[in-house]
Amino acid sequence: MTLTTNMRRFALAILGFSFAAASATAADDSDLVLARLGSKEVISAQDLSDYLDRRLDLRPARRNAWGVETILREMALTRTLGFEGEAMGVPRRTEGEATRFDDVYALAMYKKLAPACEPPADAAAARKYFDEHPQAFRVPPMARLSRIMLPVSATVDGEPAMGWLFLQAQAIAGGTQKLEDVAEKAATVHKLDPQGDLGWVTLTDDVQILRALADAKQGDLVGPVREGDFGYLFFVTSKREGRQLAWDEVATSVPKRALTVCHQESSEKLRNTMFKKYSVEIDKTAIDQLFSDAAAKNSQTETKK
Repeated sequence: MTLTTNMRRFALAILGFSFAAASATAADDSDLVLARLGSKEVISAQDLSDYLDRRLDLRPARRNAWGVETILREMALTRTLGFEGEAMGVPRRTEGEATRFDDVYALAMYKKLAPACEPPADAAAARKYFDEHPQAFRVPPMARLSRIMLPVSATVDGEPAMGWLFLQAQAIAGGTQKLEDVAEKAATVHKLDPQGDLGWVTLTDDVQILRALADAKQGDLVGPVREGDFGYLFFVTSKREGRQLAWDEVATSVPKRALTVCHQESSEKLRNTMFKKYSVEIDKTAIDQLFSDAAAKNSQTETKK
C-alpha cells in the first residue's frame, strides 16, 4: 500500500458524503446570505429552505456543501433568467401564486435564449464529430472505494480524530491493522454516514477529488485529509482504468451523444452569460458556515446521547 496526502477538495455529493444536518438550514442561520445577485437581491438560507420545500428532486443534494452550491447556482440561474425575461417584456403565466424562483418561467426563457443544438446530419458528419471530439467518447476510470470519516471535533481512544486517522493509516499501510476493523471502530463514533465500502464510483474528470482518486492505484490508501468539519481516509479496493472508445463501438450513438454534449455546453454558456450580466456571486464561506454550525449542533446532540 502507498499513503497519499495530496487531496484537498472533495466532491461530496458524488461520493455520497452527507453531513448530519441534512436540512442545511438551521434556524439560527435563516438570514445567512449564501449568494448575491449584484445589487438586485440576495439568496438566503431561508430562501434555500423554501425552495427545497417544493423541489423534492434536489433535496438529496442539500446534504453537503458541494450539493448546496449546485442548488444555489440553479436558484441564481432561475432568478437571472427571470430578470432577463422581464427586461425583454416576456409575460409570466397568470395562474397560481407568484414566486421569486419561478422554474417554469425560467425554463421558457432558457429555451428562448440557449443556443440551438442539432445532431450530425448524416454518417459522414457523425464520423467527423467523433474524430474532432475524442473526449466525448472516453469511458472514465472507476474505482471501488472504502471510506472512513469522522468529525474533526471527535476523539477516538483519547486521540483527536485527525491524529487517530493518521495512526490508523500508518497501521493499515504497515499491515498491523485491518481497514474493516478501523471502519467498525469509526462507526461507533460517527453513525450518521456509512463507514467502509462505498461500492463502485465513476472517477469523472470534472470533479477535483475524483481526479485525485483517478491518479491513485488499486491498493492505494489516500489520506487522511480534512474537508470542512470532517476528516476522511480512503482505500482503493479495485480499479478499472479509463479507455477511449473506438468508432465501431459508438457509431450508432454518436448523434445522441453529440446532442447531449451540445446541450451541456449551451447550458454552461448561458449560465456564464447570465451570471456575468447580473454579477452573481456564490458565497462558499457562508455555505461552509452553514454546515459548520449544523455540524456543531449535531456534535452537541451526539455528546448528549
